[in-house]
Parts: sequence; C-alpha cells; structure tokens
Amino acid sequence: MSSIEIPGRSEARGGRILVVDDEVSICRSLHRFLTRIGHQVETVQDVDDAVEVLAPGHFDLVVTDLRLPGRSGLELLSEVQARSPGTRMILMSANADIASAAVAIDRGVDHFLIKPFDLDELRVRVDQSLARRRAEQDALREWELLQAQLRQRETESKIWILRAAHALAAAVEAKDPYTAGHATRVTAYAMSMAEQVGGIDLLRFRLAGDLHDVGKIGVPDTVLNKPGRLTDEEMALVQKHPEVGARILEPLIDDPMALGVVRWHHERWDGRGYPDGLAGDRIPLAARVLAVADTLDAMTSHRAYRRGLPLADAVEEIRRCAGTQFDPAVVAVFERTLPVLEAQYQRFGGGTPKTG
Repeated sequence: MSSIEIPGRSEARGGRILVVDDEVSICRSLHRFLTRIGHQVETVQDVDDAVEVLAPGHFDLVVTDLRLPGRSGLELLSEVQARSPGTRMILMSANADIASAAVAIDRGVDHFLIKPFDLDELRVRVDQSLARRRAEQDALREWELLQAQLRQRETESKIWILRAAHALAAAVEAKDPYTAGHATRVTAYAMSMAEQVGGIDLLRFRLAGDLHDVGKIGVPDTVLNKPGRLTDEEMALVQKHPEVGARILEPLIDDPMALGVVRWHHERWDGRGYPDGLAGDRIPLAARVLAVADTLDAMTSHRAYRRGLPLADAVEEIRRCAGTQFDPAVVAVFERTLPVLEAQYQRFGGGTPKTG
C-alpha cells in the first residue's frame, strides 16, 4: 500500500468492518486507517479466526486477502455468505489473478483490489460496499414494514369479518325467541367435551360453535316459530340450514374445520343425517362432538311446539342414541364430562327449561 497521507473522515456513516490478513502490519495499517475515517474495525489473521467472530448482522463488511494460511479468501466468502448473509466483501491480492478475480466477483464480492493499493481508493470502495449494505438493509426494513402492515390489515379484516358473522348469528336468535342463548350454551357444552376429546383446536372450535346455526337466517320466521308440527316442506327448509350456513360463511371464513362443523353438525353416525348423509368417521370429529352438545341443549330447552326435557331425560336419550345418531366414543366422552356439563346446565338456569 502507498504511504500517502490518510484522507479525512468518510462521508458515509461508519460501518462494522472485519479485516482478514496474515500480515500483521497490514492489519494494523488498515485498522488505523479505517478507524480514523469513522468505522469500527476488528482484525484477524486467517479464515478460522474470522469464522469464530462471524455472526449474523455483526459485520457490515469483510475486507480479506485472497491468499491466507490454510483456507483462502474465496473459502472465507462462502463462510460469510452462510454465517452472515448480507455482509459485503472486498477481496485483496498481491497478484493480478484475473481468474480468481472473476470467480470472486461472480460469487458476490464487491471489489477486487491489487496490492499495493491507494488508501483513498480503499476508502471509496469501502464507502460503496457500505452504501450497498445500507440500501439492502433499508429495502429489507421496508419489506418487513410492508409485511407487518399487511398482517395488521389482515388481522383487522378478520376481526370485522368475525363481527359480521357473529352479527348474523345474533340475527338468527333475534328471529326466534326459542333460540335465544342457544349458540352460547351449545358452545359451552361442546368446549367442555372437546377439552376431554383432545385433538381439536379449541379457538377455532369455539368459533364454529358460535356460528353453527347461522344458516337459519334463511329459514322463514313462520317456520321457526310455528307452534305445531312442521310439514314435510317446512322440515326440508329447516334441514337446509347447515348447508346455507356453510355457504354464507365460506366467503368470510377460511377455516375448513369451522365450516365443516357448520355444515355437518346434523349428520348422524348411522348415515341418516343431513345435508350430505355422511356416516361414521366420515363426519369430522369436531362436528360429532358439537352434535351431542347441540342435542343436549335442544332437548332441555323450550320450543314453540313442546316443553324442554329435564336434564336426566336428555342424558338418557343421548345414551340411547349412541351408535345410531351419535358416535359411541363421543358419547363416552359425554359421560365422563357429565359433572361439568351438569354444572354448566345449572348456571344456565337448569331446573327451569330454557328457551333456545
């Protein structure tokens, strides 16, 4: 290197630089020069020592000799790219090795300097490499900020969508005084059972329970509130509500489990349910669990056409329907969960059958 007067402070902001050279005098000279112009500098003599101090984001730039004891500067390049992605590199060499220079540039080295080089030229090359490093970091920060904004907007959109879906569910209960509080009670019973079953995402399952009857928004009030027995045509309208509910929610909720519960909570273990006649394990587990909870509340609640049953009678009916209407394994879980369900039933006003 020439012994010209050391230039003034670099115009660019200081960077963190690792110098790698087996000549101690060169390390000292570059350390003194680069520190003088505003950079933080560490020096080592070989690739192994460089690897020990490399860490993601620790250095902005590595200035290394091509020929080092042991592994070469090109091998250090591979280590830098693996251990500290984004760190820039300048390669020095005492020989005008065109082949090595071409390989180095092809692999991502910013500059190839031939010793002895002018310190002013080094300052310019260092500034250029650090400017590239900062540009990449700024671009990464912009990208991360954009991603965070997109995630925030997505979260806000989901919140509004869920509010809209819950508003629909509330509208269903407002249509029929006999369904008031039904979704809340069914969800509570179903959640208690799901905790015992295991393998069900409880957060998503709660959403499914809250929305399971949203399709009843499409059933006329005269049918929902009819005091007498439904005709076959009216029953067909009611039996469309799981399919209608799933169709309403599909554009709003990207959740196959929740949509499956909404669509299939009236399927039966023996295949005689609706809307698709699924049987056995073809019915999703979450839907099988909610079906029991839904039936428990339906039987213990007043309807326009009948009084609610006592809890003991409803429990006995669910036991009787194991293997036909309900999955026997889910009924077994229902049996184990009975103490919790009974306590919930009492909190919901048990003893005086509810509307719902």
